[in-house]
Amino acid sequence: MPLLRAADYPAWEPIGPWGGAARVVRLDTQKPHTLMAVSMRGTGVFRSRDAAKTWKLLPGFPELANTRLDCGLIIPGKWLVGASPGGLFRSLDEGETWKVVAGTEKLSIFAITAWPKDPRVLAVGTNEGVWMSNDAGDTWRRISPRANADLTAIVSVAFDPEKAGTLYAGTPHLPWKTTNGGLLWTKAHIGMFDDSDIFSIAVDPTRQGRVFASACSGIYCSMNHGAAWRRVQGIPGTNRRTYVVTQTPHDPELLFAGTSAGMWSSKNGGLNWKKLNEYVATSIAFHPQIKGLFYISTERHGLLRSSSNGESFEQVNEGFVSRSLLTAESDEKSLYAISEYEGSFAKSSGEGWQPTRFRNELIAEAPRGDWFETAVNPFDKDEWLRASRLGLTKSNDGGKTWRTLQSEWIRSVYFHPKRKGLCFALRNQRVFWSPDAGENWYWFPAQEDAHLSFEKLRLSPAFPDLLFAISPNRGIYVQTLPQIR
Repeated sequence: MPLLRAADYPAWEPIGPWGGAARVVRLDTQKPHTLMAVSMRGTGVFRSRDAAKTWKLLPGFPELANTRLDCGLIIPGKWLVGASPGGLFRSLDEGETWKVVAGTEKLSIFAITAWPKDPRVLAVGTNEGVWMSNDAGDTWRRISPRANADLTAIVSVAFDPEKAGTLYAGTPHLPWKTTNGGLLWTKAHIGMFDDSDIFSIAVDPTRQGRVFASACSGIYCSMNHGAAWRRVQGIPGTNRRTYVVTQTPHDPELLFAGTSAGMWSSKNGGLNWKKLNEYVATSIAFHPQIKGLFYISTERHGLLRSSSNGESFEQVNEGFVSRSLLTAESDEKSLYAISEYEGSFAKSSGEGWQPTRFRNELIAEAPRGDWFETAVNPFDKDEWLRASRLGLTKSNDGGKTWRTLQSEWIRSVYFHPKRKGLCFALRNQRVFWSPDAGENWYWFPAQEDAHLSFEKLRLSPAFPDLLFAISPNRGIYVQTLPQIR
């Protein structure tokens, strides 16, 4: 094998299944064809430069264990993403590289917003109250009192469009407001159900005093700067959980709401509502110039785009994947991706992924004890390989006795279904291959994508020239097999 630099090796190519749980979609108003999307379970940040036709996972953003990515924002020259826990991450090159903002490392960031008149003025909602920056996020200061326990978990924030010192802060138990940059905070909850979780706040830039809030108890509107609220009627089950409510920048009376009962719109400021679809929208991003064009992130269907003010939507998930994959299995016709929450998907030769009912007999044996999986040689049913924390072991008598081949942690092992003796193993994100059923091993020449956290390797009789690697949160990746003899 010729000596090559690591960058010259073939790269792993993502193949889906596209879609899944999207938390945030944001649009660069200075470059409207450029968008950022954030996956719901903290699995990654994605970028599109072609109006969401295709997406790319940004490898510079770290995969954070046991972390949610709850918010994101694009301001001129900077991209911001909030992690909970993990702090505020910032990119100065449209997502290529990221650094956590100094002083925020121990915070959980739940919400972020910019003042419409000056995007250098920012506010974030955290597990330790409201924080504010006047220099585009370089430095931050806490502006809510540390002693007020009701102002600790802040899940939504919004500026008054005219006064940067006036902010609204939503908590899991009603909203608060300050008119002097945080020196004094007052409850702003009259008319709301007790303990309403305030998911979003939208201040009308065209009608002074009008504010909308979405909550677990429905949608609320205030006509006097939050001093009193009325619950908006018109959506069946008025106290339906509403994750986002917002106005279009082109028509202040046209509202959109993402609820647990689907997506709704109102053409008269919330007096009457029309159901648009069953999508559970979590965020909305409007095109700044083109009327009727906007994007949504959803709990299950990934990212969607509408060019008709919500009358119709198309999925725009090519390259975006955020699913909880358990494994991938196959038969002679298809490769199957089995997810924990979203069901199963089948991919046949020359076709894309399609939802399917997975055949139970294809599911591999569940691990027991300290090992991850067992591979059975399809040409010799008594020859087994087992991957475990203790290494790789082999049995030639159907699992009765075992001998150790490798003593390092092996995450996955799998036999080729059509090429006798050929098998593959995964160790420390490196793939190795063996021509003789595990007796001798060689490194598989591929770019190492440690940020993908591969956990399983798979081969399919339906695709005999391909090797598949499964990242539980970032989908399935593929590599063409070299001419191994």
